[in-house]
Amino acid sequence: MGRLVTDYFATGSDFDVIAYTAHARFITTDRFEGRPVVPFESVERAYPPAEHALFVAISYAQGNRVRRQAYLDAKAKGYRLASWISPHARWASAPAHGDNVFIAESTFQPRARVGNNVFVFSNNLIGHDSVVGDHCFISSGVTISGNVTVGEACFFGVNSCTRENITVAPGTVVGAGATLLRSTKPRTMYVATPPRALPIEEGGDDFLVRPLHHAPESA
Repeated sequence: MGRLVTDYFATGSDFDVIAYTAHARFITTDRFEGRPVVPFESVERAYPPAEHALFVAISYAQGNRVRRQAYLDAKAKGYRLASWISPHARWASAPAHGDNVFIAESTFQPRARVGNNVFVFSNNLIGHDSVVGDHCFISSGVTISGNVTVGEACFFGVNSCTRENITVAPGTVVGAGATLLRSTKPRTMYVATPPRALPIEEGGDDFLVRPLHHAPESA
């Protein structure tokens, strides 16, 4: 995730990535991608908070709890948390958002709001008047319809969606391709129905260009 975020910060950002940090027990090298790697326990000595910002580049591990704790730890050290917003993101008016926010090529309708420490990857739609709470992770191809309230630490898998006017409770996990039609319960996973596997008969693969079954001529 650090490598990926660095690639994005290299485009359309006022920040230069100059170093990486991790807890000492996870560090196996003193350099990564040509930059120093320093223990988080002492990062403020090498890179003082008064002179540097920090971005928490952690995914949705353990239901976003790991990223949430790292965010709080960085704030406790006095760091300003950077954000990156793609120049290709689209909105009628820029959405209100917190710090440590990552927004890729997605669309935001009017009065959409995003909290702190939120990842919004590519090709998502955040509907009008919707609120995405702190520490959420929205993957790609997600549609959050209008006037939806998303609680803290939720996860949306690829191509999932919600209807309008519902509340997504804190800690909700929406699996890939799942659709939410009503409000959810906290810390609950919602998954799509698995696709059925059907054999393709010899010579039957022309369903790729026309339907296998045709309506009767007299229909």
